[in-house]
Amino acid sequence: MVGHTQYDFSGETAIVTGSTKGIGRGIAAGLADADANVVVNSRTESEVASTATELGERGTGRVVGITADVGSTDDIDALVDRTIDEFGQIDLLVNNAAVWPEEESLVDSDVEQWNHTMAVNVRAQYYAAKQVARHMIDESVEGCIINHTSQAGDRRTGQFGLYGISKTSINGLTWRMAQELAEHGIRMNAVSTDVTETAQLRYEAEQEAADDPDRTAEEILRARGERRPLGRLGQPEDLADAVLWLASDRADYVVGDIVRVSGGGNLE
Repeated sequence: MVGHTQYDFSGETAIVTGSTKGIGRGIAAGLADADANVVVNSRTESEVASTATELGERGTGRVVGITADVGSTDDIDALVDRTIDEFGQIDLLVNNAAVWPEEESLVDSDVEQWNHTMAVNVRAQYYAAKQVARHMIDESVEGCIINHTSQAGDRRTGQFGLYGISKTSINGLTWRMAQELAEHGIRMNAVSTDVTETAQLRYEAEQEAADDPDRTAEEILRARGERRPLGRLGQPEDLADAVLWLASDRADYVVGDIVRVSGGGNLE
């Protein structure tokens, strides 16, 4: 590997939505390791509390857990207000929280599934960005907002219909809102994932293994990783590295971009 990087986010405050497990937790952990003050979030109070306690031991910054359902604009308002009360200002918002609709067919999906997917995956990212940006503009904070999108948002066909549409919307949000915020010194970008090893992916592998007793979940996961051009599955730490870079001064001329962290999966 060429070059080595260390990040210092001491004195900076970040909100990471959906950050008690998987990619969100990895991003929150990376920021905590870099000594940021971090707000971890999910809908489950016990998970928020335990995650905040565990991550609070990693760096010199404070880690606070705030329970909120980002599908509710009122909860987002409370999340933003409580963060400002705790730390005085917000320097970084990472819009990570998302849902995976169970129904894959757009024809068979119902309007309730559409509404829920869009509320959590699209409206929540827009509304949280809007509220945090308003705070940054009013307080002259030249901060960063980073959205979480997916390769499913780039592909024009294949699986993940509702999910893919929601992520295509996030791509558009990132491009259009970034231009408006840039004049205030606020940089909006996005990180895009492909196949990342999380509890959800492991669960899917376990379900597949249950139907095929000749293969274990580990073998299924390893095979999926080997199909990537780089030969492995993505890890939450890979996304954390992208977020740390985008939020740092090393990326201070990067605006409205989508960084694809996919092990080459974006090339397929």
